[in-house]
Amino acid sequence: MTALKTKIQLWGVGTARTMRVHWMLHELDLPYQTFPIKARSGETQTDSYLDINPKGKIPTLVHDKFVLSEGFAILRYLSNLSSSEDKDQFQISIEGQATYDEWASFILMELDASALYVIRRHRDLEEIYGRSSEAVRSAEKYFEKMLLARCGEVDFTGYVWGDRFSEIDILFTTVLDWAHFAGIKLEDKFVCYARRMHSRKAYQQAYDVNYT
Repeated sequence: MTALKTKIQLWGVGTARTMRVHWMLHELDLPYQTFPIKARSGETQTDSYLDINPKGKIPTLVHDKFVLSEGFAILRYLSNLSSSEDKDQFQISIEGQATYDEWASFILMELDASALYVIRRHRDLEEIYGRSSEAVRSAEKYFEKMLLARCGEVDFTGYVWGDRFSEIDILFTTVLDWAHFAGIKLEDKFVCYARRMHSRKAYQQAYDVNYT
């Protein structure tokens, strides 16, 4: 465990995006304080919280006077902050780093933002964005198409990026969890991969904090 002079504070629970940060913190065994505010609860719109994050979104990480309010940036910061994360030779190579960027962009843009969040907007948040069965069906098909295009030839018997666990596994597992929750049927190889990630102690610890 990395010794920290100041304690990390994490604002936000209850979503796949907050789960990612809780999971990373537990993987790295970094001590932190949780402020269990939830999206769409009004807690993110208080003056005190907007002073920390004017966007009124979660998660937000505060470390001393340093503030980050985008989930993937938080994961990268924690990875760089910790001395306990280990990488293989591929992961530290130029090609490996480029592949890392490609996986992260694909998961966050094509699966999360362009598909799963569209479903959330037009089914779960219909009172705000309007209900659209057509938009939901289109987003489900887009998710399935992109997952097959990028992941069809990958067996997922190991980790997504290289031979060692990384924040890419956190991103990918949380979108698979989200897709399952949204009712999207996943191939057996994705289900088996997600189950292996769920068996990690840090995942279970983070799940308890984030969802209970």
